[in-house]
Amino acid sequence: MKATAIRLWLTIVLALSGLTLAARPAAQTEVKSFSGYLVVQEDGKYRVKKDEYVKFQVVNGEIKGLRIHLQAATGDLTFTEIRPLVKDGSNFTDWFEIECRRLGGFEGRPVTYDYFLADAYAGISPPVGPSYSMYKALKEVAGSIGLSVPGRTFVIYGQNRSPIFEFF
Repeated sequence: MKATAIRLWLTIVLALSGLTLAARPAAQTEVKSFSGYLVVQEDGKYRVKKDEYVKFQVVNGEIKGLRIHLQAATGDLTFTEIRPLVKDGSNFTDWFEIECRRLGGFEGRPVTYDYFLADAYAGISPPVGPSYSMYKALKEVAGSIGLSVPGRTFVIYGQNRSPIFEFF
């Protein structure tokens, strides 16, 4: 009789545990969308070019749908290799958490682009907050052009390892 009571109790506990587990919400996908405009500096002043932009989503930490619209290309661009960076003490890994390589047409479409984009690569910053190393500079620039501090930045570098396009 004692064994039967224990089995009944165990069955009830397991059934209740199963109900509790089934009642828990499924793991939710975290999706954050980002878009940024090209910010240029001319004669010591910053301005925004809203006809050139970048858009992407961060889905559970991965970059999805990276779309770059530039006048320097015949169609929208993307990078086909996107990977997280490992901190190595360099400025690049201090400023960015994601590296993008292999420029191509968005969604595989054929595209041509200006020569200075050959071998271009890009960095995507971590979420920008007061602890981010470039926060003060970004806040100042954003304020001077009437934008809020960006959620992230996206910077395209050219062959000579210098930034050629900065978006936020």
